[in-house]
Amino acid sequence: MKIHSSFFNHFYFIIIILGLASSCTVVKKYRPYKPFVFENQIAINGKIGSAEKKELESKLEAQIEDSVKPIFKSVLFIRHVLTGPAVFDSNYVKRSVENMGNLLHNNGYYRSNVYAEWNKVDTVIRNEKPDQYRLKVRYHVNTGNMFRIDSISYHFTDTTLQRLVSENRDKSLLKKSDPFSKQKIDEELNRLIDVFRNNGYYRINREMIKAQLDTVNVSLIDASADPFEQIRLQVEAQRKSQNPTIDIAILEIPLKDSSITQLYKVGNVVILPDEPAELMTGTQRNLQLTKYGGYSIYSRYHLFKPSFLVKRIALKPGELFRASDFNKTLLNFNRIEAWQNVTINARPTDSIEPVVDFFIRMVPAKKYFFSADFEGSSILSAQNQLYNAGNKGLALNFQLRNRNVARQALQLENVLRTGIEFTDFRKILSTEVGLSNRLIFPRLLTPFKLKNQADFLNARTYVNLDGSYIDRYKYYKINTVNAYLGYEFQKRANINWQIRFPNVEFTRIYNIDLGFEELIRDYPLLSYSYNNGLIMGINGTYTRRFNAANPRIFNYLRLYGEESGLLIGELFKKQTANRKPLGQLYRFIKLSADFRHYVTHAKSMWAYRVFAGYGLGFETENRQGDISLPFFRQFFAGGPNSMRGWQLRKLGPGSSIFYDTLRVRTVTTDPPGVVEKKFDDRYADIQLEGNIEYRFDIFPVYGYWLRGALFTDIGNVWVRRSSSPEFKYAVFDVGRLYKDIAVAGGAGLRLDFKFFLLRFDFGWRLKDPLYASDEFIKPKNNGWFITSNMRSPVLQFGIGYPF
Repeated sequence: MKIHSSFFNHFYFIIIILGLASSCTVVKKYRPYKPFVFENQIAINGKIGSAEKKELESKLEAQIEDSVKPIFKSVLFIRHVLTGPAVFDSNYVKRSVENMGNLLHNNGYYRSNVYAEWNKVDTVIRNEKPDQYRLKVRYHVNTGNMFRIDSISYHFTDTTLQRLVSENRDKSLLKKSDPFSKQKIDEELNRLIDVFRNNGYYRINREMIKAQLDTVNVSLIDASADPFEQIRLQVEAQRKSQNPTIDIAILEIPLKDSSITQLYKVGNVVILPDEPAELMTGTQRNLQLTKYGGYSIYSRYHLFKPSFLVKRIALKPGELFRASDFNKTLLNFNRIEAWQNVTINARPTDSIEPVVDFFIRMVPAKKYFFSADFEGSSILSAQNQLYNAGNKGLALNFQLRNRNVARQALQLENVLRTGIEFTDFRKILSTEVGLSNRLIFPRLLTPFKLKNQADFLNARTYVNLDGSYIDRYKYYKINTVNAYLGYEFQKRANINWQIRFPNVEFTRIYNIDLGFEELIRDYPLLSYSYNNGLIMGINGTYTRRFNAANPRIFNYLRLYGEESGLLIGELFKKQTANRKPLGQLYRFIKLSADFRHYVTHAKSMWAYRVFAGYGLGFETENRQGDISLPFFRQFFAGGPNSMRGWQLRKLGPGSSIFYDTLRVRTVTTDPPGVVEKKFDDRYADIQLEGNIEYRFDIFPVYGYWLRGALFTDIGNVWVRRSSSPEFKYAVFDVGRLYKDIAVAGGAGLRLDFKFFLLRFDFGWRLKDPLYASDEFIKPKNNGWFITSNMRSPVLQFGIGYPF
């Protein structure tokens, strides 16, 4: 099996470019015959894993003093320039060594040792520039054995505080056998303060508690101890010298002010909802007082309804003070865009029954907001709700927003969207014009009363009415109207829910090319997909972001589900016949799961993704036979963020050659004749895909980063069923899964501008299922390393990361 040499030529070209980009280093404006630091190296010696070693090395590098840390700037991607390096001063190296020692102690390495040495380097440069003295500083770090937590105890003389500690001990951040960390102790002390402040202790603070550490067993120096017990303790001490441990005791510091341990209740709550910024410091003029629900509202312009304001406040007069209520109140107002600034001032009063009065002061934002923004887009995949990055086109959006509708901080958004989808700037695929209108309520609107609605974080309700026009050049045009009631909320900070119910959408496909229309009539599966359609149902998205115990590891999970017409199509089955009110109804279920796993390092990252999607269509009186999802809800593969060895929507289904041999015949009048053109937009009901990507930094470019990546994509799409013999190899079959799977690999460059990222990926088709099954194409090695594929990689341009 021969792999064409041009495959290697493309690959080597990328490697050579990356090598040249990092090979040239220049030093400017240096002091002649004065040494300066050109390079720092950190050598870690100790019983520590490779991943932990990289993380520790990154932390140690941050402890190096700036005066002995060279900073290189990139010029035109190929030169690294060090300008005006400071003259070497060994005192800064000594400070760096002290910084590293403190860091190691704070992370449990109490037996660590750090020292540094330096010498002149780079003889070639020295021969060309005899007055340039470059130094390399090597920091040698011996970590020793890490101390681990042996026991944790809590000692408070106040019985109420001790009881609260005991009741919440299961939430402690300090666990037996965990590595000792000063940061963890600080976090545990902060957690205890939060527990106390959430139970009425308004004045309590970090100054009243401390952590006491003990690494010595005092029994070993007790002369009166039993000799046999002394021997046992000595053996135990010897064992601990190999596996050192530390005991932690959290203690209450004796108080001089007894009011610190008094319980406080919420007193008066005063609201100033429309204060101009210039009056935030004091004077309250021309204010009118309104009493509502036990709250005092001083308003100047009456921009907000009292009932709306009171519902946002978690601080209840007369109830025990809780810091969580204070934070929730502040969050409730800060997340509403009707105000540009919100502060809550507290005024405690020590009396027979201590109370805290609160003053909520708010500066309104401008009522109207207009913006125009430029972004990456992917037109025909926008409704798939599959990916949200790595777009294949550009969009220009105009937005007008009213921040305070009906005096309840409701937001009315009107967005005009214009977009274009293309293939590597050479061919326009689609254009779009859309108008979206959305009314946003800062709470959940339900026909029934929700218990504990205050527990829903960032709760919103959307009332949407959208319309769009899409032109898929030379094939068809689409009009879509969509109306839905949407809900978005969080029960936990890292979990987000989005639900649309009811969701009604009508799609009209028209101006169909005559040849394409004939093609649709000939193939029932296409006929069902490319048709006018009505969607009536519900869809929901569950997303969760969670970290593992290792802070370098990050995970993301996204689940999506949608149904249309299942209930209404069954209840009104006769109405789904042709020319009936529900004759255009689509009945289907669509499910997908997207899991991502990221492992970060100081200058690189491993990114993994696994995706699975499945759609199931159901018959109606008007739609019979090969039932699939409508094409605007189907899955597809290929493009800048899915199977990058294939162009957008150009992979699959399965190992079928149907779309690769499909031609659309069009009659032309100028000049007269018949023109054949290729139509190979491939949609399907099933998708499986896995991606692995290694991302790494190359060098900075005027404050921005040029980054690189190596990747592999594995997957395909399939139809669920088909009666057409042409789709024989397009139907999902577990027994043929290996033949049907596609594999792509490649490399890429990314220019990160912080607020957006430009991405250029070169993808090769390593395994092409087109050559795996169909006898007409003469299968070869299950599609592995086809010579024609190796000759020409696919250039993918995207905006943002693929995942």
